[in-house]
Amino acid sequence: MNTHSLPEIAIIGRPNVGKSTLFNRVLGSRRAIVGEQSGLTRDRHRAEAEWGGRRFVLTDTGGVEWKSSDELVRLIQDHALVAVDTANLVLFIVDGRAGPASIESEVALELRKRGVPTFLVVNKCDSKSIGLDATEFHSLGIDPLFRISAEHGLGVADLLDVVIDSIREVPVDDGPPVEVPTDGDTETEQPPMADQVDIAETPRVAVVGRPNVGKSSLVNALLDDDRVIVSPVSGTTRDAIDSTIERGGKRYVIVDTAGIRRAAKRDSFAETVSVAIARQRMRGADVALLVIDAAIGLSRQDVAIAAEAETSGCGLIVIVNKWDLIAIEGSPASDWIDELRHRMGRINWGLFAFVSAKTTDGVASLLPLVDRVCANRRQRVPTGPLNAMFESISRRLDPYTGPGIPRPKYLTQVAASPPVFVVFTGGGKNSLAPEYRRFLENRLRERFDFSGTPVIVKIRRGHRAEAPSGPSRGGASR
Repeated sequence: MNTHSLPEIAIIGRPNVGKSTLFNRVLGSRRAIVGEQSGLTRDRHRAEAEWGGRRFVLTDTGGVEWKSSDELVRLIQDHALVAVDTANLVLFIVDGRAGPASIESEVALELRKRGVPTFLVVNKCDSKSIGLDATEFHSLGIDPLFRISAEHGLGVADLLDVVIDSIREVPVDDGPPVEVPTDGDTETEQPPMADQVDIAETPRVAVVGRPNVGKSSLVNALLDDDRVIVSPVSGTTRDAIDSTIERGGKRYVIVDTAGIRRAAKRDSFAETVSVAIARQRMRGADVALLVIDAAIGLSRQDVAIAAEAETSGCGLIVIVNKWDLIAIEGSPASDWIDELRHRMGRINWGLFAFVSAKTTDGVASLLPLVDRVCANRRQRVPTGPLNAMFESISRRLDPYTGPGIPRPKYLTQVAASPPVFVVFTGGGKNSLAPEYRRFLENRLRERFDFSGTPVIVKIRRGHRAEAPSGPSRGGASR
């Protein structure tokens, strides 16, 4: 049984029986990839759900193909069984249209051996005749049996009602008491519940990169747990898997994403969907950890992913993984940083870290870097220092000003996360050269610490411009 603050429910079954469809139905959103292709889900996909005022953690698992000789299939099965062992309740999903499969008898026997309370859920019961035929699944020896259609929502509410009644009686261990000193004595207090933590202050960290560069290995190293499947097979990760961890009293959401490669090289619908989800998660992240393979170096696709991070407004840390293979050659990290900055061009503002996800060397330094990037990303520059900087550079604008070109008048910060600045100009027939934005961004980076975060500079022109009283408190549009 688990000892988390919320009961855990695991969904298990063979491939393509509708596990992810039910997972999405219960959550009320498309969190897991679904489709006709078998085996779309591979990792454990966990999310908090609520029904009837009762909160619980729901885990979607990869399809179980019992005792397969394929290594990746065995890894998927092992991860599914880990979800079973940590669950308070298991939903064993079968396909009502196909009837019982031979491997389902073996899975049912394994579930009974493990002693976890299990409901048998016959899915795809879209018609009355299929619902009646579902009685043949009683041969699996699991009771109670529920008939549902996850795709259409039929019977799902009745299933969840019984699930909620079952987990109401589950004992929940909120963790050991914490001794807090008060006036020389100690008193016992319980640690704060997860929902008491300020979610807005919890950084979302997306681990992104090309396929097979070690993203999932790095996530497992950060979590100190084999949370996601690691395999030499390229493209093993398909869904974007969220995991919450706590280090030093701070919480982080770590998002493992599928490998991103150019459209011309994608070989399946599943990969196309996975890449779209990976990009969506990067757009919603505070910081992107761009993982590159030290044995291969920085590729054009890596630079393209970094450019997407900049466009998304999220911070950037470039992780040179498998550094243990390079360090033995005596290649200094400083030389790599100089070369990486040169090759990244205008996106050379990211931070760099050199790690080995396999040995965990250097991994402990990553979350402090995330904290630094988040602080820089939230930074608001006081009006006085900002005006002083702007006045000092206004005398050096000859390359950007001239006849018919408006001269910059004043600069203000209008948003943070990421930092956004607006420079106002006087009237004129032409506009400032595009290079001025980069010039001003570089000066801001020189004067203030914006390492690891994009800085957005906008130009506003008008015949009359009055300096604002202070920076706006509005957020940046993403």
